[in-house]
Amino acid sequence: MTASTVKNTAIFAIATLLSRVSGLVRDSMFAGYFGTSQQYDAYLVAVMLPFFLRKIFADGAMTMAFVPIFNDRLNRSREKAFEFASAVMIFVLLLSGAISAGGIFFSRELTGIFAGGFSGDTIELTSQLIKISFPFITLVSLWAVYCGILNSLDAFFIAAASPMLINLATIVGILLSEKFSPPILGPTIGFIAGGAIQLLVVMLAARRSGFRFNPHYNSQDARDFLSLFLISSISPAINEINSFVDTRVSTELGAGAVSSLGYAQRLYQLPLGIFAIAVATVALPQLSRLTGKDSKEEFSKAVWSSITVLAFLLLPSTLGLLVAGEGLVRLLFERGSFTTLDTAVTSGLLYAYTLGLPFYGAYGVLSRAYYARKSPVTPTIISALMVGVNVVLDIVLGFTMGPVGVALATSIAGMLGTIIVTATLFAWAGYERKALISIGKIMLASLIMTAIMLAIRLTIGIGAAATIVALLVGVIVYFSLVRLLKLGEGMNLKRFLKFPLKRHGKR
Repeated sequence: MTASTVKNTAIFAIATLLSRVSGLVRDSMFAGYFGTSQQYDAYLVAVMLPFFLRKIFADGAMTMAFVPIFNDRLNRSREKAFEFASAVMIFVLLLSGAISAGGIFFSRELTGIFAGGFSGDTIELTSQLIKISFPFITLVSLWAVYCGILNSLDAFFIAAASPMLINLATIVGILLSEKFSPPILGPTIGFIAGGAIQLLVVMLAARRSGFRFNPHYNSQDARDFLSLFLISSISPAINEINSFVDTRVSTELGAGAVSSLGYAQRLYQLPLGIFAIAVATVALPQLSRLTGKDSKEEFSKAVWSSITVLAFLLLPSTLGLLVAGEGLVRLLFERGSFTTLDTAVTSGLLYAYTLGLPFYGAYGVLSRAYYARKSPVTPTIISALMVGVNVVLDIVLGFTMGPVGVALATSIAGMLGTIIVTATLFAWAGYERKALISIGKIMLASLIMTAIMLAIRLTIGIGAAATIVALLVGVIVYFSLVRLLKLGEGMNLKRFLKFPLKRHGKR
């Protein structure tokens, strides 16, 4: 495993951790101020729609199409790469601006589609909040291009930490919510203000890294980008149908169902965002540099390097969350308007989501290997299959088991997709014996850690102090076993702390 993979992942993960911690503070405040109310239901739907399109165009197609081509141009010269990036920015501004305007104009119709199960007053409130939140699509799409530039230049920290600014601005909005009528307007305005500040920060960071906006139309660049962008948008669009169906079914399951799922998703997405997305984001530009000039063997080693780092971070997180999930929900959310009953419901949803956590993490990394090779068809087909399974199970399990059925449907779909993408990719790339041995050791260490944490829970309960003790002991036990099993040596955990971050020189 290369030290640069581990170090860049660590940098990205630390930055993302800062953002996610601020997100937990934000959600804890939401729980105290709004609980599982209809106002918070309306807010979640209003911000879900911009995030729905963000994941399709910004995090999805934009990243998958932009990063490989930008790195290809960067191998020729910075000037060519920057010209390409500038042209993409103009395209993004026009496309996302039109989508934002359409969302504002048709906010009432969008609310009917995405949240038709709400009551009349909640539908009106959701429509009002959508008018405020929809310009976020333009802000975040431009942000994604700048993040692609920074990541390709191995400048991961600012790009990963910048979402923290949205959380901080939203927190300010929550604190000021009593000055608004209805109060939920406060955090909604904070959300859009944070998006603008986030974009400004990455623009300044890109400029400091040497980027200069220099639009120059190149027909070949345009064809390369648009063809890959359109194909790449299919897979994330299909994936986001999962979120749409989850939310739509949840609006039929009673007031507070959307909120409960939202709180559970926040905790489930904490390790997914810190670790899985960190590994996948670092892997994409690295794998993109290997295609076309290195052997299949080197590409395979790079993929297995990323998978091993992911297992090292995500397996203990998944098992730890299954043990300490209820205690974490109680510790973070149970105050103010968030009741003991809300804790019980949210904890059950969290456990159902967590079952799919390692699978979605692996899928994110393995699907990026296809995009790095500019071969998006396979993950697109698999994503379509995942969505089909999720939609059917959402309806079947959601209306028979309630919100927990919605969470289980998501996990089962992730398991299926990961199994298929793993089989198809490694049938081509082959297997790395050393990586498989390391993953086996990681699993052993994680299981021992879990057994000890479970013993602590059964002995001293799931209160706040007990949860903190269990988590601290789990971390100590896991890293002690990592040392005992010599996993650190195989993963360059000592070397990467001293490894100078690789930078692109003049090209």
